[in-house]
Amino acid sequence: MDTPIVEPESLTPKASKYMKWLEVGIHAFIVLASQTVATILGKLYYNKGGNSTWLVSLTETIAFPILLIPMIFNWTSNKTPKLEEGNGDSKSPSMMAKLSIYVFLGFLLGGGCVLYSIGLLYLPASTFSLISTSQLAFNVLFSLFMRLEKITPLVANSIVLVTISSFLLVLQPDESSKTSSSKHHYAMGFVFTLIASAGFGLLYSTTDLMFRKILKKNTLREIMEVIICQSFFGTCLILIGLFASKEWKDLKDEMHNFELGKLSYIMILFWISVCWQLFTYSLLGLIMKVSAVFANVISTLGAPIIPIMSVIIFNDKMSGVKAISIVLAIWGFSSYAYQQYLDEKKHKAEVLEKCNGASEELLIGESRSTFKENSIEIN
Repeated sequence: MDTPIVEPESLTPKASKYMKWLEVGIHAFIVLASQTVATILGKLYYNKGGNSTWLVSLTETIAFPILLIPMIFNWTSNKTPKLEEGNGDSKSPSMMAKLSIYVFLGFLLGGGCVLYSIGLLYLPASTFSLISTSQLAFNVLFSLFMRLEKITPLVANSIVLVTISSFLLVLQPDESSKTSSSKHHYAMGFVFTLIASAGFGLLYSTTDLMFRKILKKNTLREIMEVIICQSFFGTCLILIGLFASKEWKDLKDEMHNFELGKLSYIMILFWISVCWQLFTYSLLGLIMKVSAVFANVISTLGAPIIPIMSVIIFNDKMSGVKAISIVLAIWGFSSYAYQQYLDEKKHKAEVLEKCNGASEELLIGESRSTFKENSIEIN
């Protein structure tokens, strides 16, 4: 019995569609899991005797050399697996242009990490995560300014809800913050976290713009290059701050006095570093697969996860205001996610309409050529 031959071309569109969303799902899971674990471990470090905001910031970027492993495999295989089709005929930007972009992205990353670390020091983990959701609103605004996103009622609704979700915590700070730090520290934590959210919103939008308008080649190599270069410059900025502030002199005593012991001190910092690199890699994968705003929406989905884990692990109080903030954050996420669904549906309809139009033109062309041939034969 002969085995029927299946043309690979007939399977390519459907298979690539499912593969794309499978990869998006995997990236989304890694983003949520790594973000939650890294935030909880960062708060554990502070709660058990750690005080260096520069060191916590450093853990968010310094583990980038582990990403050289897939780069090495990529080079040895002499293949660059594509994550998305790019413009093959596009002219690559100059080395100086790329270097300038990487330095800018690196400084945004480093500065944002430092501000987030200060916010995490002064705020309960649950409050910190909810304020961090404001980066979705900043990301949408920057994307609109860069013409990467279109404003729709659902997108606008998402921005408003996420913004209200964050600012509710200013109007009524939770009781747990008053026992661990002063109102002044709470205000500092809120402001620094909010500025960091704006910085990361700009970072993601700029990265999206760079892939669409400058690199125009969405490959594994480009992903790794962007992550490694921006992490390198971000690490350099943080190291300068660590040595300039002279915090490095206290790290040895801090490790000896850590409540959970030296080994736990090292392992907590190690796993924070690994989690943030996984987070960065998968977040950039979401930016390339969908958009910067979608990546930020997935990141925002961690808002209800981290407070729940904080209540279980750190006994943070779940006040009514905080519960409302969580509901608004989820509502904002759902609003934008539904807009993504509508955009995808509209895109499919447009592609199908073009295919049907092309088929009709082909049939008309074939009919005309057949009519001409028949006319010639009759003559």
